[in-house]
Amino acid sequence: MMKQAWKAAAVGCMLVSLCGCWDVKNIQYFNFVNMIGIDYVDGKYLIYAQINELASMSKQEGSGSTPNPIVVGKGEGPSIGMAAFDLQKESQMRMDWTQNKAFIFSDRMLARGFFDIHDELMRTRDQRYTPWVFATSDDLAKVLSTKPITGSSSINTMYYQPNLLYKQMQSSFEPETYQKFVRSSREPFETALVDHVKLTENWDKDGKPFTLPIVNGLVALRHGKSEARFNREEASGVKWLKEKTLRGILPFKDDQGMFIGTAAVKNNKVKKTPAYKDGKRIVKLSITMSASLREQKKRLGLTEINALLKKNVENEIMQTYEIGKKRSVDIYSLNEVWYRKGLAVDDSIPGLELHVKIKLMATNMFELRD
Repeated sequence: MMKQAWKAAAVGCMLVSLCGCWDVKNIQYFNFVNMIGIDYVDGKYLIYAQINELASMSKQEGSGSTPNPIVVGKGEGPSIGMAAFDLQKESQMRMDWTQNKAFIFSDRMLARGFFDIHDELMRTRDQRYTPWVFATSDDLAKVLSTKPITGSSSINTMYYQPNLLYKQMQSSFEPETYQKFVRSSREPFETALVDHVKLTENWDKDGKPFTLPIVNGLVALRHGKSEARFNREEASGVKWLKEKTLRGILPFKDDQGMFIGTAAVKNNKVKKTPAYKDGKRIVKLSITMSASLREQKKRLGLTEINALLKKNVENEIMQTYEIGKKRSVDIYSLNEVWYRKGLAVDDSIPGLELHVKIKLMATNMFELRD
């Protein structure tokens, strides 16, 4: 009996020791990477890492509004893995990559093709598929050094939560996660669209120009390689084909090009149907939406305004389609419509037959005067 008791006590001690925090890590001894920039220059890969102090990532009561310093590290090598190893050599402490919130690729990197680095980048368990994806032609060190307008936390910048800005500003472009970016790039006939970022100094802080990022257009990619870049005006038709565009802002003009006003367009319903017309492949695109008037600079009746809204939406959609076609880019992924129906597809861009229906629900005064 005594022997069994001693055995039970020994096993208990072993269990207690195993349940302890034997793998505990002191986070103050880590450098946490919050954003990653990747470039390709002169045959070498360059990787940039934004590192923030832990205090700047959390909300602190009574703390000052001065942003904490942002540190950007840089490494280079013949592969993305060697570039990351080069970066870590000077990091002083162990680097943790699990907190990465955004990948920012240079235009040069995307022209080469991001699948060239994807496998090695994701081979480690530290990386996730959840970060946002952006492209830029600006200096990555400067892009990653962007500070927030107010507060001390660096997460108060567009890179960390672009979906919040998109919810308020639906006439912008829908941000992409790395998971969706990879999926779209692997589809044989889908065109992936990624937000393109540039730095501006249109704002002042303490009387001095303040650098901020802005989405100035889209980059179109096929099979992980960029095909062309479109500025905001050129890509304006993209948002009307997104059923998630709940409140797109539409500035509309009359036949003489005079600005008439703006409308909030919402409740997009999009239907795409493959068809033949005159022996050529086309896609019939039917869009229905409702609208409310926000500004009106010229007195017009209901029928006239409805007609102008319809015409302006059609113009934006067709303008983006034609610009894409001139650059050999299927920007609306029309071939994907054919492919999903199991129909024969080639690399030519199908024609577009457009049908738009808009219902004007209300004006600011809830009436229109003829």
